[in-house]
Formats: sequence, structure tokens, C-alpha cells
Amino acid sequence: MSKWKEINRYRVGNTEGKTEEILLEKDSEGNFRVINDYGNKSFEFERMSGHEFFRKVDRDITEDLEREFNHIWNTDVEEPTVYDDNNCIGDIPGDED
Repeated sequence: MSKWKEINRYRVGNTEGKTEEILLEKDSEGNFRVINDYGNKSFEFERMSGHEFFRKVDRDITEDLEREFNHIWNTDVEEPTVYDDNNCIGDIPGDED
């Protein structure tokens, strides 16, 4: 059985609005484990497959967030008011009203 060494801790928000700590650990054989601070949820992976997995997860989450932001930015936006510069008071000589 491998002895796990803690690499880092990360705080994440859960679906209930609370925060939880997630630990990243490494064993003597170079394998990694992600485990929650309660120790009841974990998953272990070999170094290169873990790297590829997290690269893909990062890509998928980033693309999802970008789609969501683009949807927000591109909907429910009022068109800016366009003024006809030729009808502004004071632009025509003798038109002070």
C-alpha cells in the first residue's frame, strides 16, 4: 500500500453553497489522488492519464463558461440611442432653440 503525501489543498464551493477542502496527494510511485477533506470521496489516477483528464476537464468547463458568458453578453441588451448629429440644437447656425 502506498503512502500518500499531500501536495496542495483547494477550497471549492459545493452545490449547497458551502465550501469544502479538496486535497491533491501523490504517492511514492508517482500516482495522484484527489480526496475531499472528510476522506469519504476520492479518486486515484496515474500521472499521465490524470494530466490528460484534468486538461480535458479544464477545457470543457472553460468552454461551458464561455458559452454562458457569451449568451449573457449577447442577450437582453438595449440598443444604444443613436442621435442624428444634423438635428442637434446649436449645430445649425441661427438655430438656438
